[in-house]
Formats: sequence, C-alpha cells, structure tokens
Amino acid sequence: ERLYQQLYGTGVQSSRFDDIRTHVASDNPNDWKLAIIEADIELERVLEAAGYPGKSIGEKLKSANRESFTTLEDAWEAHKVRNRIAHDGADFVLTKKVAQETIQRYQRVFTEFGLT
Repeated sequence: ERLYQQLYGTGVQSSRFDDIRTHVASDNPNDWKLAIIEADIELERVLEAAGYPGKSIGEKLKSANRESFTTLEDAWEAHKVRNRIAHDGADFVLTKKVAQETIQRYQRVFTEFGLT
C-alpha cells in the first residue's frame, strides 16, 4: 500500500498522517496542538475534494448531512478543539487524552473518506 501511495501521489498524505501520529504520541503539549492543526488542514482538503461548498471548514460542515457523511459529528467535535487551540492560544489547556481523542475523531473521518 505504501508503494502504491508513493507511486500514485498519495505519499504526501501518508507522511502527513505519520507526522500527525508522531506528534500526538509525543509528551509535549505543543506537539499535540500541532497534530490537531495538521489534521484540521487535512480535513479541509478532504471536504474540498468531496465537493462540500463553503469558504471555511465550518461552512463546509454545515453544508453536509449525516446521511452521506456518517462521521460528521466527529468532524465537528475535532474542528471545535482546533478552534479552541487557534482562538484561545496559551489559555487553552490541552490534555493528552483530549488530544488523542481528537485525533481519533479525525482518523474516523479520514477513514470514511478512504484516506487511511
């Protein structure tokens, strides 16, 4: 699978997912935040590729429905954590448990869209 991904252009995504997993496995809270931010960037790419309309991730998620996007709630909850990181900055205390749960939510979305 890895060779196929490298040959057909998805190797970049694979390395990004590897980076996300590495960051969330770290003991450094800043790495956890980076993992979530990177995963959110991938979420935006997934939504764009799937054709969801909107200028932001929030708009794209609002345009989706649960019948065709079964992990929509996971996407919303993960994106909310990313927003807390982005908007609350150092005031947002991210625990390793919340970071891991958030990455698992992103992972379920990516799996639904056939990326992992």
